[in-house]
Amino acid sequence: MLPPQSEPRVPLERLSTIAFRIGIIGLVGYGLLLVWQQLSFILLPFFVAVLLSALLMPISTFLHRRLRLPSAIAAISTVVLTIAFIAGLLTWVVPDFVRQAEDLVAQIEKGVNQIPDLLHDLGVKDSDIQELTTNVTERVQDSIGEIGTSLSTGVISAAAGVVSVAAGIFLTLMMLIYLLWDGNGFWRGVLRFAPAGRRQVWHDGGTRAWEAMTTFVRSQVVVAAIDGIGIGLGLWILGIPMAIPIGVLTFILAFIPYIGAIIAGSVAILVGLSSDGLEGALGALAVTIIVQQVESNILYPLLIGHSVKLHPLTVLLGVGGGSALLGITGAFLATPVIAGVAAAAGWLEDDEGDTVGADAVAEEHEDGPPDDVVAAGGAPPGLVPPGDGD
Repeated sequence: MLPPQSEPRVPLERLSTIAFRIGIIGLVGYGLLLVWQQLSFILLPFFVAVLLSALLMPISTFLHRRLRLPSAIAAISTVVLTIAFIAGLLTWVVPDFVRQAEDLVAQIEKGVNQIPDLLHDLGVKDSDIQELTTNVTERVQDSIGEIGTSLSTGVISAAAGVVSVAAGIFLTLMMLIYLLWDGNGFWRGVLRFAPAGRRQVWHDGGTRAWEAMTTFVRSQVVVAAIDGIGIGLGLWILGIPMAIPIGVLTFILAFIPYIGAIIAGSVAILVGLSSDGLEGALGALAVTIIVQQVESNILYPLLIGHSVKLHPLTVLLGVGGGSALLGITGAFLATPVIAGVAAAAGWLEDDEGDTVGADAVAEEHEDGPPDDVVAAGGAPPGLVPPGDGD
């Protein structure tokens, strides 16, 4: 008599259901990608404006509440002050950076040239490894040479997109003004598209998303500034050239989690190698490691904590996917967008590891959403300063 066959651990029906759901998610994602491709000229400025409003909201709130400026004037003044600050910073930094950019590329190329000799001095004798290193070095040199040519002659191809970039900047600034001025009104309008019985859930999800993006953006600016200043100052103390351009590059790349730090650190090490040999490379490596350890072990837990805690693999996949779909813009926007979506869906975890999501919201509002929120739509607290009549 044959023994009874055990049922499979995962029934075929369940696998079919999972496959069907994954297919639906894929179709929806593909549809969203098509929509983005058609409407990127308006959606990209909107996302940038939302992130900038999360960063600049305290200034607008201060001007409105402390200085008693009307909310519209406070929003416009915030944008004007921001433009003036950025223009002044660029006027101070960019000329030196442009003058030294070609030298920086030359230093990097020189450092790449020294890699085979460095490996030989360290005892690497295998001819295959040396040949592979030489081939990689030649390819990197070719790429760096093309970058140097672009920097020295000017990015002529970008001239064709000046009008598009200018239009995008103008739309971003206008949207930023309106978000700082009356973001609550925009949010109430969005909530009107939700069923009346679900508006509280939408409101709570929007609140969590806004708080997560606000925490991430403001903290990331502080971390990027400290990274740039710390690495630039450390290289300057060690006497490694191009400290200011490397510091500026580090600040910019710090907005791309993990990957940006690796690229900036590699540039610093190559410049140190080209200027002071192995000693300079080790010094640049030490500075980079110290600054990155201070950032990851002190700054991030202090500024962000566990409120926007994303798994590193999630961040890397998001940055990779964003860069593949949207280039450098997608790499910059990937992490805050993922943080906002995860917070809205309740996928982030609190300090005790309990999921903060729809179940907690349902328990808190088991009697139904407040009538005033259902009627007015509600708005994420802190989204904008209250209007003049508040």
